Amino acid sequence: MNLRSIIIMAAFVLMPIRLTAEDDNWQNLISNFDQQKQVVAGNWTSTTEGLQTDATTGARALLPYRPMNEYDFRISFTRNSGVHSVAMIFVSDSGQATFEIDGWGQHLAGIQMIDGQTMQDNATRVDRIVLENGRRYTMLIQVRKGSIRAYLDDRLLAELKTEGSTLAVPPVWRVPDAQSLGIGAYEAATTFHQVEVRPASDNLLLASSSSIRSPGNAKSQSSTVGDAKSDVAAAAMSPGATRRSGVARRSGVSEKRVLLVIANRDFYYREYHEPRVALENAGIVVEVAAARKQMCYPHENSGQQDSGEVMPDLTIADADASRYDAIMFSGGWGSSMYQFAFQGDYSNTVYNGDTQTKETVNRLLSDFVKQDKYIGALCHGVSVLAWSRIDGASLLRGRRAVGSPRQSPAGTYDGKRGQPLSRWNAEINGARLTPARSIGNPQTSADDVMVDGKLITGEDDNSSRLFGETLARLLQDSK
Repeated sequence: MNLRSIIIMAAFVLMPIRLTAEDDNWQNLISNFDQQKQVVAGNWTSTTEGLQTDATTGARALLPYRPMNEYDFRISFTRNSGVHSVAMIFVSDSGQATFEIDGWGQHLAGIQMIDGQTMQDNATRVDRIVLENGRRYTMLIQVRKGSIRAYLDDRLLAELKTEGSTLAVPPVWRVPDAQSLGIGAYEAATTFHQVEVRPASDNLLLASSSSIRSPGNAKSQSSTVGDAKSDVAAAAMSPGATRRSGVARRSGVSEKRVLLVIANRDFYYREYHEPRVALENAGIVVEVAAARKQMCYPHENSGQQDSGEVMPDLTIADADASRYDAIMFSGGWGSSMYQFAFQGDYSNTVYNGDTQTKETVNRLLSDFVKQDKYIGALCHGVSVLAWSRIDGASLLRGRRAVGSPRQSPAGTYDGKRGQPLSRWNAEINGARLTPARSIGNPQTSADDVMVDGKLITGEDDNSSRLFGETLARLLQDSK
């Protein structure tokens, strides 16, 4: 244990803490916030609005409270910027964990970690919980002997039976004192208006605030970005409800559906995440496919939160074009493994893929063409469309498209070792490519998205958001 940890723990021992079961009042944990003693990461300041943190990776602060018994822990907050999670660090008997909202770049909520599993994989996972920046929310943790309940506003999101021994804090949220409470925000400027705790009693099961009501008493007002489409997110928020990675459904509602294909290794995270967010915010269901139903790993520094790992919903071999309204390929050098007709080879053998997977991808693209559905790709993912062969010709032959001016992975091209630009793949296969950054503002590629009939291409990761918004609009406008 380092000197700072000892100082922090000693400071907590000296702070007055009321733990008596008779105290029914909420105790304010940020009224006397001490930056020197309580900040673990990030820049925190006390204001008239509450306690504020900047958009630091894993910004977190300790709170002057070590629970000894059952208790309720409540925060009221507003995320002012960013797209990632707000976290409560809590203690249950011998364990410490987090309750998070809008995490992992996948709009997930839940408790982590449980038996070494993040909320991506454990039973508390809830999909499509999206925080709206500038909107005030309340999170509540109820810790009881043998159980934990977690709420966002009036909605019970997670319930866990545990004595605490299975719990652990993810590395990004770890604090020097494993017996204390804490709060955090990941790359998101956030104002914590209230941070409170109280010992539990039998007649105080929920906070008395009007913003927190028992489940079922009233419709949730802020568990997702609010419009009629966001009711999809309300379908399965109670423990035990059916959950799938990135998929939430309403029975009896016909929904648009997109198959998003990423590589098992070296997909570009931003080109996966930003289109997915845009599509899901439009009420469109996104399912993720890869060559193998195993964890997919992004390029380093490609916009991911933490590891950026993504577990696909299905394999490409299990995908049926009739179930989807569109297919899109994210970029990253790993997408090279799906190039059906490419005759060279890559220095990184992972990018070479295998014949069976390439044939499956090509058949799937052919099915989407025959069913007259949207087909799209971003950055190096455009090379997958370029090397397809539909009735003997590239899908891009004679079609207007954009191509990335960034390099392809090192390998053998036309019998020579080299590393041509990614757009070379489309050019050699007969695409009518626009010059780089030639659509809209020439100072940026953010608006370089081309639509040619049912074909949509985006230049690079900067185009990701517009690509997703464009595809969403096209799907919404189609019958």
